[in-house]
Amino acid sequence: MSIHIYHITHIENLVNIVKEGRLYCDVRAAQYMSHSIAYSHLKRKRKQRAVPIEPKGTLANYVPFYFAPRSPMLYAIHTGYVRNGLSQTEIIYLVTSVEAVARQGKPFVFTDRHPLSISTRFSNDLSHLDHYVDWNVMRSEYWSDSPNHPDRKSRRQAEFLVYQQLEWHLIEQIGVYDSTRLDAVLQLLRHATHQPPVAVRRDWYY
Repeated sequence: MSIHIYHITHIENLVNIVKEGRLYCDVRAAQYMSHSIAYSHLKRKRKQRAVPIEPKGTLANYVPFYFAPRSPMLYAIHTGYVRNGLSQTEIIYLVTSVEAVARQGKPFVFTDRHPLSISTRFSNDLSHLDHYVDWNVMRSEYWSDSPNHPDRKSRRQAEFLVYQQLEWHLIEQIGVYDSTRLDAVLQLLRHATHQPPVAVRRDWYY
């Protein structure tokens, strides 16, 4: 069974993603992404955090994906901690799979927890994936820390990081908040050469 991975972005960024034919890493995305959904201070830290294994660089040289929907980042958007006025309803999921990335020969790394954590481990060997990713946490509806699991939130934020860019044709599906956003995405894709299936996935949101 495929291991799906999830990239979240603002719906209005989709126009340029399709036009460019790829998702760019942070250092290149700033040239064409009209809406940032991230904490600005974390984006600065990602530019400074070195990736210790090949293909190296910094976190900002990679396109980030989560291993599960309903991430702590989306919760921060939902509760208004990222920036005023941004709603989770404006966020869409671009979904591919670990297998699709590997088949394409794309360089990648993955982590066992939030990549900015001091104790984060990095690997580029898929045989390590099940030892790094806490699938129980990924499948859990609740991920807040507890006395018995003091790092559960960080482990839920483990990332699969694709070096430099991910081509648009590798996106296998798109998830949206409601039928209004479904119609908007279908309209944006009407002239695209690659049109992945789009579905309302309310269970991926808060």
